[in-house]
Amino acid sequence: MEFAAMTDIGRHRKNNEDNYFVYQNEQLFGGMVADGMGGHNAGEVASKMAVDIIKHHIICNYDPSMDYMEIAEMIRTAFQIANREIYRESQTDEHKGMGTTATLAFVYDKKLIIAHIGDSRCYIFSGGTIHQVTNDHSFVGELVRSGQITENDARHHPNKNMITKALGAEPFVKADINITAYNGEAVLLCSDGLTNMISDSQIADILIANKNPDTAISKMVELANKKGGNDNITVVVFGNLKGEAE
Repeated sequence: MEFAAMTDIGRHRKNNEDNYFVYQNEQLFGGMVADGMGGHNAGEVASKMAVDIIKHHIICNYDPSMDYMEIAEMIRTAFQIANREIYRESQTDEHKGMGTTATLAFVYDKKLIIAHIGDSRCYIFSGGTIHQVTNDHSFVGELVRSGQITENDARHHPNKNMITKALGAEPFVKADINITAYNGEAVLLCSDGLTNMISDSQIADILIANKNPDTAISKMVELANKKGGNDNITVVVFGNLKGEAE
């Protein structure tokens, strides 16, 4: 299984509030991207807490005898624990109001299990075509889904950074859980520092032109920075980067 991951501060931020992890054992593989929010470096704290707590829960509770539904429930529980701990910390004076997006994708037993909160994204790339499989939990995401604005409009909307759901924002939050068949396609996870700068078609073009995963994500980050680099940029890719199902 090919993996590549990269995070970049961008061209305008003073620190990187994105975090990610990748993980693989004999049967389970995948990763997660988290994009923190909050002042005084609190976003960085929230995203790191999400990554550390969720990864730790998966590693400690994984059992090879589990079926894919049990794996999905384990991931759902990991998100609930992370939300509880981040929310508790967000009530302190030091990290008041912090939160984070969290978008995770793991492959297990020929299933792709996706857990998602916020406006980071998960894409599937197959046959030269890219498809977003998460819904943005954001103000502009709702406008796009209702047909009031286009995806291109959303990238330039003044409220594009207003998210409607995040880990740690409330005492309880429900993650979107999606389970679909997996046949070896490429899976891409990214923060909105990528998708606010470059389009889905540009991401697909880079994947088509660059079969090496490290090269592909480097080209994406390079282009996002060339287009302005207004935010931190994080990308995780795994699977068959030829863009074809096995």
